[in-house]
This record gives sequence, structure tokens and C-alpha cells, in this order.
Amino acid sequence: MVRNVLVARGGAVGSASGLGRAHHDLVTALDTDCIEGYAVGGVVEHELGGNPATRINRRWRSNPARVKRTLPLMDMLHISDQEQAHLVPDNCQVPVSVTVHDLFHLYPRVVEGIDVGEQKPGPVRRKDIAKLKAGLNRADLLICDSKATLLEAKEYFPDVASTCVPLGLDLSDRHPVENPMNAPAWMNEAGKHLLLVGSEEPRKRLDFAIQSCKGLKGVILHKIGAESDSDAERYLKALAATHGIDMRWRGRVSEMDLIAAWQHADALLFPSIAEGFGYPPLEAMAGGTRALVADAGSANEIPPTSYLQPIDDPQVWKQTIKNLPTGRCQESLNKAEQFSKEAYCRNMANAWDSMF
Repeated sequence: MVRNVLVARGGAVGSASGLGRAHHDLVTALDTDCIEGYAVGGVVEHELGGNPATRINRRWRSNPARVKRTLPLMDMLHISDQEQAHLVPDNCQVPVSVTVHDLFHLYPRVVEGIDVGEQKPGPVRRKDIAKLKAGLNRADLLICDSKATLLEAKEYFPDVASTCVPLGLDLSDRHPVENPMNAPAWMNEAGKHLLLVGSEEPRKRLDFAIQSCKGLKGVILHKIGAESDSDAERYLKALAATHGIDMRWRGRVSEMDLIAAWQHADALLFPSIAEGFGYPPLEAMAGGTRALVADAGSANEIPPTSYLQPIDDPQVWKQTIKNLPTGRCQESLNKAEQFSKEAYCRNMANAWDSMF
């Protein structure tokens, strides 16, 4: 028996973002029969943009109504991220699961002096958060990306079943032996090529990564990421210049260039102190690159323990960067195998089976 899954979310966010990629990968896995016993019965989402009133009406009224209208034809409902948990209907007649990437937007905290999540949300966001929490409490199963998020889910939603299913990747496309690629043109210059991948949100601590490279000769720091804040960009460029660091702001690069960069970089620097999962360390390891990761949040569950760095000591990071071995890292490739697309699909099937 194959069960039809209605996959629902809010705005149709592209796969360049973490939430967008997780949603896209899940729908693709269902659409290609990779999750045994389940198929995509439909996808409910809406266009992005519009004025505030339009966005609120879409979020709180029209999109939930579309989910309810579509459900009678389905065997189950899956909400692809916790920021859309308000879509869980009251008294739903089919089982409902929600992917929970993180909970720090619903339960803000301060980590290492940095605000993680909105500390003082306005009235509209407070109402939205209340709807999200109520939706999570109505779900039958919370599927968490990490063990750290699972512990929080059990604390905040003790009456809802929860489990951990780490995200996965198609490793063959990124493997440096199965799919070898030449280094991108912007990495041909001699030097130690280090990658910063992601947004400039304070929790990502790109300034910490820059400070960790202070005084190191021959280091070229490449900042890659589609999301860019102009004020943060100016600040980080100025900080790098002050420390005499050669930082190249790449912005969005093609998927092929990114995969090639993963295969040829000397390391990824990932000092983030709050993550739902953290795709970049896994992508780096899938390409045979070392991922230096702050020992915090959920991202510390991905790399080997030897890659973990203290969250508060840039000098330790600096010494690790200085002593980085060159060449492909088999330890990274071995660890990445634990997060394959196949493992993810098996775990999702098992999680959904538990609801029936």
C-alpha cells in the first residue's frame, strides 16, 4: 500500500535556502518513490511577496483553507517546517507530522551574548508564534533534524510524539572520486582557500571566523551565500581589511561551482552558535573537505569530533587553521556517508510508519 502525502508549507521559498532545500528534497524523494510506502499526493504552497495585509491573509486564512480543502483526498499531511505549523488543522482526520528544524525562533535565547531569535516580537509576530505553538501541539508527530532540537521538542511539547531524522544529501553528485570537478576559476590562485557559506545573521558569527584568521599568511577567505545584508557586508569587509585578511565576497555562485569549491577548498569555517541542522558542514564533508565547526547548537552533531572547535577561543581556531593538512580528507567522506539521501529516506519512512 502506498500512502498519499500532502506536503504543505507557506511561501514557495527556493532551494538556495536551508528551509527551501529541505522542502524541495523531501518532495523530490516522494516524487521519485525513494520513501518506501509513500508518494506525494499534492503540494500546497503560495507565491511570495505582496503587502503586509495580503501576506497575513494568505498565511492565516487562504493557505490553511487550501490545506483543509485538499486533505480529503490524502492519507496524511506533512508540514515541511515548524514556521508553518499553524497549517495543522483542528481535529484533523488524517495523521499529521511536522518537520522541526529548530525552535529558537519560537523560543528566543541569548547565546554567547548574541540574540538568537527575535527577543521582542511585535504584536503580529506574537500572535503568529501563538498559532505556531498551538499547531505543533495539534500534530501527531514532530520530526526533528537533530538530537538537540529533539530534546527541545520533548521539553516544550511533551504531549506530542517526536523523533529525530537528520537531513540527507545526494552524495554521489558531490563525491570527488565519483564526480570529480576542476576547481572554480576563482580558486586557482595559490593560497589556503577557506570557505564561509551562508547568511550574515549574527548567530552565524562570520566576524568570529574573520578574527580567527588574523595574522595567518596565505589565507584566502571566500564568502559564499545568496542572502546578503548590505550593512553586514560592509562591516565584514571592513573587519577583514582591518585584520589584513584577503576576503573575497562571492555572493551567489552556481551549484556546479559550489560543488567544485567543496572538492578543492582547504576547509569550511562554520562558527555558528545556533542551527537547525547546518547543511554547509555536510556539503563540505561530502566533497572531501574538512569542516571546522563550533561545538554548539545542532551542527556539532554532523562532523567528526576532531573537527569541533571551542565556541569562544579564536586562537584555537587560528592554530587549527594554521596546521590544516592539505588534500582530500577521507575522514570527511566517511562521516558524510551517515547522512546520505538513502538513510534520510529510510528514516522518514520509519517515522511516518509510526503514525499508522
